[in-house]
Amino acid sequence: MPHTNKETLIEVLELSSILNEEKLLISMGVPKGKPVKKRLYRHISEALDAAAKYAKPKLIWKIGPTDSIRNEFGPSRRLDRYLKSPESTALVAGTAGPEWEKLIHSNEDPMKAYVLNVAATALARDTHSQARRELAHRYPNLSISESISPGTAALPLKLQADLIRQLPIEKIGLRFDVENLFMQPLASITAIIGFGAKVERSAPIEDCDESRPRCPRCPDSKCTLRVMPFQPEILKDKLQLH
Repeated sequence: MPHTNKETLIEVLELSSILNEEKLLISMGVPKGKPVKKRLYRHISEALDAAAKYAKPKLIWKIGPTDSIRNEFGPSRRLDRYLKSPESTALVAGTAGPEWEKLIHSNEDPMKAYVLNVAATALARDTHSQARRELAHRYPNLSISESISPGTAALPLKLQADLIRQLPIEKIGLRFDVENLFMQPLASITAIIGFGAKVERSAPIEDCDESRPRCPRCPDSKCTLRVMPFQPEILKDKLQLH
């Protein structure tokens, strides 16, 4: 459904656990092609197996007209400039999930706990990437701007409370410490994403072979850019139509 300025939507999205060895090594700061010690590689393999079994990344977002969303924030010239052009805005909170944090705390091996922590951070960051791809999928004729987050891009961290106040984050297992301005689980992110017919600076969506992502019908079951889980029954129905 095309977005209109009169619509406001709050929605929870359960995401695919998109994590592979290359992404995990990059998140650990290991250059591509550099040999990895056997013990570390074992922990990486275990973390990837755990991600496939236990990670439950989710996001909750609010999509609505920019003016009404901007009115819920305190003063910020940086935010005013960012939201000057986009007609619509998405507020996003994403997390690797409380289940993953419990897994981290249950491990006494410092190296293994470190690898699991890095994996959690990578999973949380990917909820942001999946949010941008989902916006591009839903609104293919609109431009998606570079996103910003409180505490980055010269945006005051204190605006985090204003953002969180607009989202029922408990629905995805998030808690927010108003006094210290941090979220739990720690492997969680927030983002503000402007989009519309005109934006000050659009940002490319991560590469996908499809000009309009169609994840449920995409035949590549191992695609690392998948927004939604592979659904072979949908693909089968599609093939029978041709």
